[in-house]
Amino acid sequence: MAQDLITNLEPFTRATEFAAILSAMYRGHGDKKAADRAAVYAFKCIFNEIPMQGRIVSTEGSLDKSHSLEYGEVVGCDPNGEQVDIAIDPLENTAACAGGLAGAVTVLAVAPRDGFLRAEETYMWKLAVGPEARGKVDLKKSVTENILATAKALDKKPSQLSVAILDRPRHKKMIEEIRATGAMIMLLPAGDLMPAIATCFPDSGVDMVMGAGGGPEGVLAAAAIQALGGDFYGRLDKELTEKETGEKLAFKVPTHIMSLKEIVKKPVYTISITAVTDSYFLKGVYYDRGRVNTNTFVVRGESTTFGENHNSRDIFKHNWFDYIKGDPEIHKLFTSKINR
Repeated sequence: MAQDLITNLEPFTRATEFAAILSAMYRGHGDKKAADRAAVYAFKCIFNEIPMQGRIVSTEGSLDKSHSLEYGEVVGCDPNGEQVDIAIDPLENTAACAGGLAGAVTVLAVAPRDGFLRAEETYMWKLAVGPEARGKVDLKKSVTENILATAKALDKKPSQLSVAILDRPRHKKMIEEIRATGAMIMLLPAGDLMPAIATCFPDSGVDMVMGAGGGPEGVLAAAAIQALGGDFYGRLDKELTEKETGEKLAFKVPTHIMSLKEIVKKPVYTISITAVTDSYFLKGVYYDRGRVNTNTFVVRGESTTFGENHNSRDIFKHNWFDYIKGDPEIHKLFTSKINR
């Protein structure tokens, strides 16, 4: 049974694809919660088909007050199935989806039990770079030192370096220091997951990601970056989390700087990211003559598949349509978007 699950990982890719299709129904409608609810609904439908004991160990729902798969929730249809841990963001960058803007994706990563850092409702300070700068940076170093080290590793001048960072008041001093080096800043209105992964793609326009964002996204970014040969450091911040959420955390938060190996502790079975809207190296969900098309980045064990997992489906003839009919709101919107 365990071997069947880890050799047939397609159900997890189906999960991100179905979630992207349903959340894309709300693209540009200005309703973040509805889009997120649709993604969560899709994931739960597919998880209920998978013969596993999946435990949610990293999830964004509680942190951003959205619909969620809860931290610690057990999913799957087989109580005797393979025990796996799942890091997930049902809809990363809900604001982009609601606004019809680039950067919204559905994403999960699956590992053996205790394979991921348990990032529960926390903010994380992050530093992400691509393969060329691996081993050259560290959160212990200053912003300036990391920028100079990355520029040297990429054979660029600091002024040619592009650094992505969330546009938040907490980053004011960091932004000033980045600009003092001459580096270019990509101010992100939301969503630092895909920019972090994009550092591993030379033509993405992103050389580094810095700053504090959601811890669950940090775990997902670290999983993908590890597979792509890049580097990632993270530090959870209890004080920042309590300030941003206005709530006291009831659990202990490690405060030390963590390397990739401390965040992704065991070899990952699979990572699947499906674009809802166009996002760096992925094209968003689109419709063509009544068919729904998706573009997914997939990691399966030691092999990485990129840019090849393009799927086109007639959903009206797909078994997913039964799930769509099971939710009146989604069904009504779906049939208004797709021609038979």
